Amino acid sequence: MGRYLLLFILVVAGYINLDARQFGKEKNRNQLIYNQAGSTTIYLVRHAEKETRNPSEQDPDLTEVGQKRAQALKAYLEDVPVDAFFSTPYKRNQQTLAPLAQGRPLQFYESHDYTLLRDKILSEHKGKTVVVVGHSNTLLPIIEAFGAKKPIKEITDRDYDNIFKLTILPKGKAKVEAGKFGAQSTLAAGN
Repeated sequence: MGRYLLLFILVVAGYINLDARQFGKEKNRNQLIYNQAGSTTIYLVRHAEKETRNPSEQDPDLTEVGQKRAQALKAYLEDVPVDAFFSTPYKRNQQTLAPLAQGRPLQFYESHDYTLLRDKILSEHKGKTVVVVGHSNTLLPIIEAFGAKKPIKEITDRDYDNIFKLTILPKGKAKVEAGKFGAQSTLAAGN
């Protein structure tokens, strides 16, 4: 009888200890969520693959591969409640956002005016989530304009699959995470 009582006590103590650890994890998870409340989240991507068959075309459409990448962006962010969409005036940028925006209005920005874009997002969309579609030579400077360090050295003309999540905490500190979405970029330089 004594052995069974001891075994019972050990099992109950194990469950109590396990439950306490689970409570601690839940508390930590909620603390992480609480710490993010009030933060501004900005997802940054380069426009999807563009048509390059006509070198004199200054405002090309997306290729079929680019259209698939635009759909991949929609799938990647489908569970994220996005409050605003920013694009340069180029068709390729607008077409990259179109599936995700689903007819909601796009806000246009000048591709090299990083400070104005930063100020507009932080004044009009503070504490919200926005998506910005830029260019290979503008995404990293945009990240730096918000006060974060570049998460990668460069974005080449071949890179279309990068996505950056920039979080601006309520006190203004910026942090950035780099990821990939859609098919791996495989096009030759210049595409």
